[in-house]
Amino acid sequence: MRSIDHPPEQSSSIGMDFLLGGCAATCAGLFSNPFDVIKTRQQLQGELMNAASETQRNPYRSITKSIQSILKAEGISGLQKGLVSALAFQFMMNSVRLGIYQTAENYEWTRGDTKFGTLVYSIFWGGFSGVIGATVACPLYMIKTQIQATSHGKYAVGFQHNHTGTMEALAGIYKTYGIKGLWRGYPGIVTRTAVGSSAQLATFSNFKDFFVQFEIFQQSVAFTAFAASMFSGFFCCVFMSPFDVIATRLFNQGVDANGRGLLYRSVWDCFSKTLRAEGLHGLYKGFVPNYWRIAPHTILNLTFWDQFKSWKDLYY
Repeated sequence: MRSIDHPPEQSSSIGMDFLLGGCAATCAGLFSNPFDVIKTRQQLQGELMNAASETQRNPYRSITKSIQSILKAEGISGLQKGLVSALAFQFMMNSVRLGIYQTAENYEWTRGDTKFGTLVYSIFWGGFSGVIGATVACPLYMIKTQIQATSHGKYAVGFQHNHTGTMEALAGIYKTYGIKGLWRGYPGIVTRTAVGSSAQLATFSNFKDFFVQFEIFQQSVAFTAFAASMFSGFFCCVFMSPFDVIATRLFNQGVDANGRGLLYRSVWDCFSKTLRAEGLHGLYKGFVPNYWRIAPHTILNLTFWDQFKSWKDLYY
């Protein structure tokens, strides 16, 4: 993400920034989706149960055990469950999110008079772009979560929606609950994405600015983006994980005939119930697979993004 000396002169160039953001995230999603499946199941395992009760049935207690459980129950394809909706979500959300953030960078709206000012502006635009992206892509995130949570027998955790595919799920929810049903749980993903996007993009920009001071990083766009992404992914995971758990549970819970959640009424209700029943551990369930999802995804997403932009600058 480079600032330039002048604002872009062609709207088509801005449109290309949006497209490149979506393509980069989609490429990254192919590699990170198995960890997303594991993360989702760990976050739903033992939902609103205390630790003693949860240990009685724990098929997803670690990454290794999770992989074994998924392979036993669903075969190799189970590790890529929800891939279509996951990639569609990544493309739609990040086309908007990264496109808006890059536009802000192009116009130097993320630059302050001091390093602290730049950090504050970066956090604001990272959060703002994330909220807009999440708003547009919310239905796909819900479907992704519900499909990834689907299993059977002793391997089933959380509410089982049993969708047969992305389009069937979208059509079924719309037919039953209307357009409002497709944005159920919206506050959860907005909170999650605002926190995660702020942490990810702000730290990525600032770590990149730090690394390019050294000669070894000045020779490769990809190497600089890779290094900055490693650190960015860690901060993103630490700050976002509790909100990620909340978003997963809000989206996956069952609903009544009026489309109201059976377990949680709001973000705060989910937060307080989880904390009371499961403690702080409950809000960080799935942290390890979440990191293994976020870190490689951040590395691949932002590295692909920077590489695509460097190619655009050469050939566009």
